[in-house]
Amino acid sequence: MVSNKEERKDKREYSLNRIKELAARGSVMHLSTRVTKHIENLGYSPDDVNECLMALQDDNYRGTIRYQGRIWLDEYLISWNGPTGFTDDLYIKLKLDRDCIVIQLASFHREGAI
Repeated sequence: MVSNKEERKDKREYSLNRIKELAARGSVMHLSTRVTKHIENLGYSPDDVNECLMALQDDNYRGTIRYQGRIWLDEYLISWNGPTGFTDDLYIKLKLDRDCIVIQLASFHREGAI
């Protein structure tokens, strides 16, 4: 849930090229069991998630957000042909770890599903 202490900016916090590199290596983790559950409910495998992240483009970027002064998270929206054969409009929120060697997913679900 978005609190009233939300901050937004229109400049990426994390390099899209680095995100794609890390996704190609499979260097992706989920920040919560909720993210894992959403991915499982979509029927996505880890490889499906990685492929989706590798396909992100500049025009998928929607903004950068942080809640209550915490870490910045980049937001993306992408239409992706999921493993079930349907096109999913996905909302993805992510950050890179401190050393920029792992993508940390904070959200990965259908847009508007939460």
